[in-house]
Amino acid sequence: MLAILSTMGISYYVGWNLTHPKRKPVTKTPAAYHLTYQNIHFPSRIDHLQIKGWLIPANHATHKMVIVAHGYKDNRSDLRPVLPLADTLSKTGISVILFDFRAEGDSPGKVVSVGEYEVRDLLGAVDYAHLHDYTKVGIIGYSMGASTAILAAGKDTAITAVIADSPFANLRRYLSSHMPHWTNLPNFPFTAEILWEMDVFNGLNVDKVAPNKILKIWKPRPLLLIAGTADSTIPMSNSQLLYNEVKSEPNTSLWIVKGARHVGAYEVDPHKYLDKVVSFFSRYLGTPEKKSLVVN
Repeated sequence: MLAILSTMGISYYVGWNLTHPKRKPVTKTPAAYHLTYQNIHFPSRIDHLQIKGWLIPANHATHKMVIVAHGYKDNRSDLRPVLPLADTLSKTGISVILFDFRAEGDSPGKVVSVGEYEVRDLLGAVDYAHLHDYTKVGIIGYSMGASTAILAAGKDTAITAVIADSPFANLRRYLSSHMPHWTNLPNFPFTAEILWEMDVFNGLNVDKVAPNKILKIWKPRPLLLIAGTADSTIPMSNSQLLYNEVKSEPNTSLWIVKGARHVGAYEVDPHKYLDKVVSFFSRYLGTPEKKSLVVN
């Protein structure tokens, strides 16, 4: 009995910390790249949390917008590719929204759900873009944000194109094998107990975060998946599984980057990364491109 109670107590403590991670402060702004930007806020869909972010307008009038969705335990400016990418996109005539998901950065909220509720925040950003006359809206997401981008596109057909950099394919399946990466605890007996307690005490249902299932039923749109061969956090098999769900559709691509770690394609070759991402959105928020499997 003592062992059971100890397992339950440890699982509760660890699960609480996973869903209530310490916020990373927003320490950089687009001014670091001499970018013009506006502080914005917008309501998430359904629960109307006032999500905080930046609007970086394009260098000329445009109806094209790319929304950037950050990863778990990150914020709108913490990830290295984000501000250089926003700089390049804005110079090519595409406006950009960077924002903090709920309970991260400067946005309100107490619980990080790893996609279940974050999709509401991302859809709120889409609503903001449409409200301000951006008719062509793309999303690029990283890690948790990549999976959330696919979930959002499954819910809103007005999203034009998606890039998913290092996504997980199915949250339950992923955590069932990779929870120790985040907890430093053995899978048995802790993983199943943590997932159960996250549901009971935080109301989180990991089965609702299943991009692979969304891709089975979504309205096909341009999709670029990016994965690294050296990613031990979310192995590239996740992106391969997602690609296999939609590879028969046009405008679907998988870019496998040799030697890249988690969300590390930019680190391997910044120039190629920016060129591929910007070219994708420049073409896609206009004319679709054909699917391909690319290994560099």
